Amino acid sequence: EKMTDRFHVAHPLYPIVSILAALLTIIGALALARSVWGSIFVGCAFILLCLFGYASTCIKALPVIVIYLAVFSVIFYLASGGNTVFTWQMANRLAGVGVAVLPGLSMPPVQLTRCLTSLGCPRLVTLGMLITTGFVPVLSGEIHQVRSAMRTRGVTSILNPTAFYRAFLIPLLVRLVNISDTLALSVETRGFISDTGEYTAYHPIRIKPRDVCFAALFLAIFILGLAAPAFGMSMSIEEVLA
Repeated sequence: EKMTDRFHVAHPLYPIVSILAALLTIIGALALARSVWGSIFVGCAFILLCLFGYASTCIKALPVIVIYLAVFSVIFYLASGGNTVFTWQMANRLAGVGVAVLPGLSMPPVQLTRCLTSLGCPRLVTLGMLITTGFVPVLSGEIHQVRSAMRTRGVTSILNPTAFYRAFLIPLLVRLVNISDTLALSVETRGFISDTGEYTAYHPIRIKPRDVCFAALFLAIFILGLAAPAFGMSMSIEEVLA
């Protein structure tokens, strides 16, 4: 099992909706970072994901997000000389990035590939994305195996240039070359070609009413957050802390 598989959900949102939600979460967090609305917006986005089937992923990722926010908030607090307003603003931005990662983290790469294929995206682009997203966990696993082999042979540190080159870098490169050959044969065996002819997806990904409902609610939260200052509800962090 890949490390990222534990975050996948049974029924992910439509991939394009997930990508747009992630982008808008970052944009909203940056635009509203100077007010309390930034915290409210990120919190509402987190709750909305929980309500639409991402509760397990959100719960698993919550401790990581909390630790990540706590560590960087302390760093920004100390770096700014104890400026609470600045620290809160940076926390809003960091929280937006943390929540924006969740939809993509929960989406199997093959779902995005099938979606782009259904939308007529060039074959080389979809195939390249699938291989790239699938290769990162493989690379992590190969590094772990090489490090385990090093420890078995009594090499406990890679800080030594000779040990790094002979016991870590060379074996890792050899394994990666073998994997690339296997991937090339696998792609060719399965009939993947780069021409522009017609092709179909065996499991087409279609947008569902659930996706439309999520998109509508998310856009409502996003627009309300941006429009709140225009109606006199600025709720700036300076005013709240004053």
